[in-house]
Amino acid sequence: MKHLIYITLILFFATSCKKETSVVIQAQDYITGDGTAYAGQEYAVAESWTPIQETKSKIVASGFLDENGKASFNLKMKNNRKYVLGVSEPDNICYGGLVQHYLEHEKSNMVDFVYAECGYIKLKIDNVNCQGPGDEMVLFQGNQVGNFDFSQPWGHDGCAFWESNGYSEVPMGEQYYKWEVTRSGITEIFYDTIYLQEGEQKEYEINY
Repeated sequence: MKHLIYITLILFFATSCKKETSVVIQAQDYITGDGTAYAGQEYAVAESWTPIQETKSKIVASGFLDENGKASFNLKMKNNRKYVLGVSEPDNICYGGLVQHYLEHEKSNMVDFVYAECGYIKLKIDNVNCQGPGDEMVLFQGNQVGNFDFSQPWGHDGCAFWESNGYSEVPMGEQYYKWEVTRSGITEIFYDTIYLQEGEQKEYEINY
């Protein structure tokens, strides 16, 4: 019986002892490579455990990213508990970010994440050379961040005219356009690329 108690105590202390690990957070702009958009954003680490049935949690570390979107700190972690890192998101982010990241025990945690700020585009499509209801135009759109394959075609038939209602929010960087125009059974394919700076508003017209 005594041996069983000793073994139980050894297992308890082995699973509950704290081990210190280092954590480094680095935000990185997908386009420019810097992390300045995340300067001053708050981070926090939550520790969670389930003593019987109900899960409990508490904040065990918190702070702010520096002017380069970086932070580093040491954290004591218990083997039988989970640790989740979260970083608050600034305004004008259209891609990426870090909602939550599970930290690993017994190793250094390098937490790098990418993001992209927003640009704004207003699109206008006009069949200026319309030959009749048989005209067909299919538009494909992509961007530099996360959508390269023109996977969502958008069709316009006849003497089409369409204009977006205001500006659409898209990730900054290169915006890719491909459109196929079919008239009298002949198809022509066109390509174009434009660039949006962070926060920039731009109108783009496709006249075909």
